[in-house]
Amino acid sequence: MLFRSVAHEINNPNNFMLLNGKILSRVWDDVIPILKQYTEKNGDFVLAGMPFSKAQEKIGQLIAGVLEGAIRIQKIVQGLKDFARKDKGDLNQSVDINSVVESAVLIVDNLIKKSTNSFSVEYGKDLPAIKGNFQQLDQVIINLITNSCQAIQNMEKGLEIFTSYDRDSDRVIIMVCDEGIGIPPEELKQIMDPFFTTKRDTGGTGLGLSISYSIIKDHGGEMSFNSEPGKGTTAKVIMPIAGT
Repeated sequence: MLFRSVAHEINNPNNFMLLNGKILSRVWDDVIPILKQYTEKNGDFVLAGMPFSKAQEKIGQLIAGVLEGAIRIQKIVQGLKDFARKDKGDLNQSVDINSVVESAVLIVDNLIKKSTNSFSVEYGKDLPAIKGNFQQLDQVIINLITNSCQAIQNMEKGLEIFTSYDRDSDRVIIMVCDEGIGIPPEELKQIMDPFFTTKRDTGGTGLGLSISYSIIKDHGGEMSFNSEPGKGTTAKVIMPIAGT
């Protein structure tokens, strides 16, 4: 309830920032040609303490920065709402993990193609169904694939997904393995903590893995990561089958 209240209080003023930022951006785009025309006739002049020749680019960047900041706040607020959501949905569906992975791959297909030329999926045969929520598990796999794609810096580096059934533990296993930049040991310990992110400069909120981890826990499963800097990361999800 606290998260929802905080999210609501943040969202209201942020909506004003978003709306006003968009209006300011349009106004600046309309004003620039007029100011340029004035400069051509009358020479450079001071605007906001700077020569217009410098201010025209700087002010545009400042307005864009306000909009980017407001959009980032919006993402964090939505993440807070998702994180705080009490309704866990129907966790009693009979779910085929291979279908979940297939759906997730289809959704992020464009991102995968833009990230690597070496992608493969190996679906385990005759996997028993698990009990859970298809959409929530789909969200988890999408998040793991997206993180892997963002970690891959070379189109020749690979991304592989495996599903399998471990008869000894009676568990279904999903593994997402990438040859990305990897995660340092000190960061690996924190990656599932709320708001921890190594991608803050590119808009990361630090809630994706935390929410995914909560979903897997709600399903009675486990999530773990093994990573080596410079070589890649393997995310492993272990899920109990239906009836266990």
